[in-house]
Amino acid sequence: YSDLADGRDFVGGITALDARAKAANVSIVSGASTVPALSSAVIEQFRSEFSRIERLTFGISPGQKAERGLATTQGIMSYVGKKLKPFPGTRAKVYGWQDVYRQTYPDLGKRWMANCDIPDLDILPERYGITSIRFSAGLELGFLHLGLWGLSWLVRWGMPLNLQKMARPLLRISNLFDAFGSADGGMHVVMMGKDTAGNSHRRSWFIIARDGSGPHIPTTPAIVLAKKLLRGESLGSGAQPCVGLVSLDELLGELSAYPIKTFTR
Repeated sequence: YSDLADGRDFVGGITALDARAKAANVSIVSGASTVPALSSAVIEQFRSEFSRIERLTFGISPGQKAERGLATTQGIMSYVGKKLKPFPGTRAKVYGWQDVYRQTYPDLGKRWMANCDIPDLDILPERYGITSIRFSAGLELGFLHLGLWGLSWLVRWGMPLNLQKMARPLLRISNLFDAFGSADGGMHVVMMGKDTAGNSHRRSWFIIARDGSGPHIPTTPAIVLAKKLLRGESLGSGAQPCVGLVSLDELLGELSAYPIKTFTR
Protein backbone atom coordinates (compact mmCIF):
# COMPACT_ATOMS: atom_id res chain seq x y z
CA TYR A 1 0.00 0.00 0.00
CA SER A 2 1.19 3.52 -0.74
CA ASP A 3 -0.66 6.81 -0.80
CA LEU A 4 -0.16 10.46 -1.73
CA ALA A 5 -1.58 11.77 1.54
CA ASP A 6 -0.17 14.92 3.10
CA GLY A 7 -2.36 15.19 6.19
CA ARG A 8 -0.17 15.79 9.23
CA ASP A 9 -1.94 13.40 11.60
CA PHE A 10 -2.65 10.73 8.99
CA VAL A 11 0.87 10.41 7.56
CA GLY A 12 2.58 10.70 10.92
CA GLY A 13 0.09 8.31 12.49
CA ILE A 14 0.50 5.56 9.89
CA THR A 15 3.06 3.93 12.20
CA ALA A 16 0.13 2.81 14.38
CA LEU A 17 -0.23 0.00 11.84
CA ASP A 18 3.44 -0.98 11.96
CA ALA A 19 3.16 -4.05 14.18
CA ARG A 20 0.17 -5.43 12.26
CA ALA A 21 1.88 -4.76 8.91
CA LYS A 22 5.05 -6.57 10.01
CA ALA A 23 2.99 -9.51 11.30
CA ALA A 24 1.28 -9.72 7.91
CA ASN A 25 4.59 -9.17 6.07
CA VAL A 26 3.24 -6.25 4.04
CA SER A 27 4.57 -2.76 3.37
CA ILE A 28 2.48 0.34 4.09
CA VAL A 29 3.87 3.69 2.96
CA SER A 30 2.08 6.99 3.51
CA GLY A 31 3.02 10.39 2.13
CA ALA A 32 4.58 9.21 -1.15
CA SER A 33 4.22 12.73 -2.49
CA THR A 34 5.98 16.10 -2.47
CA VAL A 35 5.95 16.04 1.32
CA PRO A 36 7.54 14.20 2.98
CA ALA A 37 8.94 12.06 0.13
CA LEU A 38 10.57 14.78 -2.00
CA SER A 39 11.46 17.04 0.93
CA SER A 40 13.26 14.18 2.71
CA ALA A 41 14.98 13.16 -0.55
CA VAL A 42 16.47 16.66 -0.79
CA ILE A 43 17.73 16.43 2.79
CA GLU A 44 19.24 13.00 2.10
CA GLN A 45 20.98 14.40 -0.99
CA PHE A 46 22.79 17.13 0.95
CA ARG A 47 22.98 15.86 4.51
CA SER A 48 26.60 14.69 4.06
CA GLU A 49 27.57 18.38 3.83
CA PHE A 50 26.31 18.91 7.39
CA SER A 51 27.44 17.70 10.76
CA ARG A 52 24.15 19.07 12.05
CA ILE A 53 21.08 20.51 10.32
CA GLU A 54 19.72 23.11 12.69
CA ARG A 55 17.11 24.91 10.62
CA LEU A 56 14.94 23.90 7.70
CA THR A 57 12.81 26.41 5.79
CA PHE A 58 10.88 25.10 2.81
CA GLY A 59 7.72 25.68 0.85
CA ILE A 60 5.71 25.32 -2.34
CA SER A 61 4.17 27.93 -4.65
CA PRO A 62 2.13 26.49 -7.54
CA GLY A 63 1.30 28.48 -10.64
CA GLN A 64 -2.16 30.02 -10.83
CA LYS A 65 -3.03 27.99 -13.94
CA ALA A 66 -1.78 24.70 -12.53
CA GLU A 67 -4.55 22.24 -11.79
CA ARG A 68 -5.90 22.62 -8.26
CA GLY A 69 -8.02 19.86 -6.81
CA LEU A 70 -10.98 20.27 -4.46
CA ALA A 71 -9.53 17.86 -1.90
CA THR A 72 -6.31 19.85 -1.65
CA THR A 73 -8.27 23.09 -1.32
CA GLN A 74 -10.44 21.57 1.41
CA GLY A 75 -7.34 20.37 3.23
CA ILE A 76 -5.82 23.86 3.28
CA MET A 77 -9.09 25.51 4.28
CA SER A 78 -9.40 23.13 7.24
CA TYR A 79 -6.61 24.96 9.09
CA VAL A 80 -6.62 28.52 7.67
CA GLY A 81 -6.70 30.88 10.65
CA LYS A 82 -6.61 28.02 13.15
CA LYS A 83 -3.89 27.36 15.70
CA LEU A 84 -1.50 24.67 14.51
CA LYS A 85 0.00 21.98 16.68
CA PRO A 86 3.42 23.09 18.00
CA PHE A 87 6.55 22.04 16.13
CA PRO A 88 10.28 22.61 16.73
CA GLY A 89 11.49 26.19 16.53
CA THR A 90 8.10 27.89 16.82
CA ARG A 91 6.83 30.35 19.32
CA ALA A 92 3.85 29.49 21.51
CA LYS A 93 1.14 29.97 18.87
CA VAL A 94 1.29 29.52 15.09
CA TYR A 95 -1.78 29.95 12.89
CA GLY A 96 -2.56 28.56 9.46
CA TRP A 97 -1.95 30.88 6.49
CA GLN A 98 -0.36 33.56 8.66
CA ASP A 99 3.23 34.84 9.15
CA VAL A 100 3.34 35.86 5.49
CA TYR A 101 6.66 36.58 3.80
CA ARG A 102 8.14 36.87 0.32
CA GLN A 103 10.23 34.04 -1.16
CA THR A 104 12.43 34.55 -4.22
CA TYR A 105 12.53 31.70 -6.77
CA PRO A 106 14.91 31.32 -9.72
CA ASP A 107 13.16 32.28 -12.96
CA LEU A 108 9.87 32.99 -11.15
CA GLY A 109 10.71 35.99 -9.00
CA LYS A 110 9.06 36.64 -5.65
CA ARG A 111 6.03 34.80 -4.32
CA TRP A 112 4.01 35.31 -1.15
CA MET A 113 4.17 32.46 1.39
CA ALA A 114 2.21 31.58 4.54
CA ASN A 115 2.07 28.86 7.23
CA CYS A 116 0.81 25.43 6.22
CA ASP A 117 0.27 22.26 8.25
CA ILE A 118 2.06 19.16 6.91
CA PRO A 119 3.47 15.90 8.35
CA ASP A 120 7.08 17.03 7.86
CA LEU A 121 6.72 19.38 10.83
CA ASP A 122 6.71 16.33 13.09
CA ILE A 123 8.56 13.71 11.06
CA LEU A 124 11.67 15.54 9.78
CA PRO A 125 12.87 17.01 13.11
CA GLU A 126 12.62 13.56 14.69
CA ARG A 127 14.39 11.86 11.79
CA TYR A 128 17.16 14.40 11.18
CA GLY A 129 17.55 16.18 14.52
CA ILE A 130 16.35 19.52 13.12
CA THR A 131 15.79 22.05 15.90
CA SER A 132 13.82 24.65 13.90
CA ILE A 133 11.48 23.92 10.98
CA ARG A 134 9.10 26.04 8.94
CA PHE A 135 6.93 25.09 5.99
CA SER A 136 4.90 27.56 3.93
CA ALA A 137 2.83 27.58 0.78
CA GLY A 138 1.78 30.41 -1.46
CA LEU A 139 -0.50 31.45 -4.29
CA GLU A 140 1.06 33.04 -7.36
CA LEU A 141 -1.35 35.97 -7.46
CA GLY A 142 -0.68 38.28 -4.56
CA PHE A 143 -4.23 39.56 -4.17
CA LEU A 144 -5.57 35.98 -3.86
CA HIS A 145 -2.86 35.02 -1.38
CA LEU A 146 -3.42 38.11 0.75
CA GLY A 147 -7.19 37.73 0.45
CA LEU A 148 -6.93 34.28 2.01
CA TRP A 149 -4.60 35.76 4.62
CA GLY A 150 -7.37 38.25 5.42
CA LEU A 151 -9.88 35.40 5.83
CA SER A 152 -7.42 33.68 8.18
CA TRP A 153 -7.66 36.66 10.53
CA LEU A 154 -11.45 36.49 10.54
CA VAL A 155 -11.26 32.82 11.53
CA ARG A 156 -8.58 33.55 14.14
CA TRP A 157 -10.76 36.30 15.64
CA GLY A 158 -13.59 33.85 16.09
CA MET A 159 -15.97 34.66 13.26
CA PRO A 160 -18.17 31.62 12.41
CA LEU A 161 -16.66 30.89 9.01
CA ASN A 162 -16.43 27.29 7.83
CA LEU A 163 -13.87 27.74 5.06
CA GLN A 164 -13.68 23.99 4.46
CA LYS A 165 -17.33 23.95 3.41
CA MET A 166 -16.69 27.04 1.30
CA ALA A 167 -13.82 25.37 -0.56
CA ARG A 168 -15.76 24.63 -3.74
CA PRO A 169 -17.02 28.21 -4.38
CA LEU A 170 -13.67 29.66 -3.30
CA LEU A 171 -11.92 27.40 -5.80
CA ARG A 172 -14.31 28.53 -8.54
CA ILE A 173 -13.62 32.17 -7.71
CA SER A 174 -9.88 31.54 -7.79
CA ASN A 175 -10.15 29.92 -11.23
CA LEU A 176 -11.75 33.10 -12.60
CA PHE A 177 -8.36 34.82 -12.31
CA ASP A 178 -6.31 32.22 -14.19
CA ALA A 179 -5.71 34.66 -17.05
CA PHE A 180 -3.68 36.86 -14.69
CA GLY A 181 -1.27 34.11 -13.66
CA SER A 182 1.02 31.50 -15.15
CA ALA A 183 1.32 27.70 -15.16
CA ASP A 184 4.75 27.89 -13.50
CA GLY A 185 5.37 26.86 -9.91
CA GLY A 186 8.25 26.17 -7.60
CA MET A 187 9.45 24.58 -4.38
CA HIS A 188 12.31 25.71 -2.16
CA VAL A 189 14.26 23.84 0.50
CA VAL A 190 16.78 25.80 2.58
CA MET A 191 18.95 23.92 5.09
CA MET A 192 21.11 25.71 7.65
CA GLY A 193 23.47 24.34 10.25
CA LYS A 194 27.09 23.30 10.73
CA ASP A 195 29.34 21.73 8.13
CA THR A 196 31.66 18.84 8.84
CA ALA A 197 34.30 21.27 10.17
CA GLY A 198 31.84 22.90 12.55
CA ASN A 199 31.42 26.10 10.53
CA SER A 200 28.08 27.68 9.62
CA HIS A 201 26.72 26.17 6.43
CA ARG A 202 23.71 26.83 4.23
CA ARG A 203 22.38 24.94 1.23
CA SER A 204 19.42 26.06 -0.89
CA TRP A 205 17.65 23.86 -3.43
CA PHE A 206 14.86 24.82 -5.81
CA ILE A 207 12.70 22.95 -8.29
CA ILE A 208 10.88 25.01 -10.93
CA ALA A 209 8.06 23.45 -12.94
CA ARG A 210 6.96 25.16 -16.15
CA ASP A 211 3.89 24.91 -18.38
CA GLY A 212 1.60 23.21 -15.88
CA SER A 213 4.02 20.36 -15.14
CA GLY A 214 3.95 21.01 -11.37
CA PRO A 215 1.14 18.51 -10.58
CA HIS A 216 3.36 15.69 -11.88
CA ILE A 217 5.75 16.23 -8.95
CA PRO A 218 3.49 15.02 -6.10
CA THR A 219 2.62 11.82 -7.99
CA THR A 220 6.21 10.88 -8.78
CA PRO A 221 7.33 9.32 -5.46
CA ALA A 222 4.46 6.80 -5.64
CA ILE A 223 5.43 5.99 -9.24
CA VAL A 224 9.05 5.38 -8.18
CA LEU A 225 7.89 3.08 -5.38
CA ALA A 226 5.61 1.16 -7.75
CA LYS A 227 8.48 0.62 -10.20
CA LYS A 228 10.71 -0.61 -7.37
CA LEU A 229 8.10 -3.21 -6.49
CA LEU A 230 7.71 -4.23 -10.14
CA ARG A 231 11.47 -4.83 -10.25
CA GLY A 232 11.14 -7.08 -7.23
CA GLU A 233 12.81 -4.67 -4.80
CA SER A 234 11.59 -4.91 -1.23
CA LEU A 235 10.47 -1.87 0.74
CA GLY A 236 10.53 -3.95 3.89
CA SER A 237 7.49 -4.88 5.95
CA GLY A 238 5.85 -2.42 8.31
CA ALA A 239 4.04 0.90 8.17
CA GLN A 240 5.98 4.13 7.74
CA PRO A 241 5.92 7.63 6.24
CA CYS A 242 7.72 7.94 2.90
CA VAL A 243 10.95 9.35 4.29
CA GLY A 244 14.26 8.31 2.74
CA LEU A 245 12.61 5.62 0.59
CA VAL A 246 13.20 7.31 -2.77
CA SER A 247 16.29 9.24 -3.82
CA LEU A 248 16.39 12.67 -5.41
CA ASP A 249 18.07 11.20 -8.50
CA GLU A 250 15.25 8.66 -8.87
CA LEU A 251 12.61 11.37 -8.61
CA LEU A 252 14.31 13.73 -11.03
CA GLY A 253 14.90 10.90 -13.48
CA GLU A 254 11.18 10.17 -13.51
CA LEU A 255 10.47 13.88 -14.12
CA SER A 256 13.06 14.33 -16.87
CA ALA A 257 10.45 14.33 -19.65
CA TYR A 258 8.79 17.47 -18.27
CA PRO A 259 9.88 21.14 -18.37
CA ILE A 260 11.24 20.99 -14.83
CA LYS A 261 14.58 22.39 -13.67
CA THR A 262 16.44 22.38 -10.38
CA PHE A 263 18.83 24.93 -8.90
CA THR A 264 21.33 24.49 -6.09
CA ARG A 265 22.95 27.35 -4.20
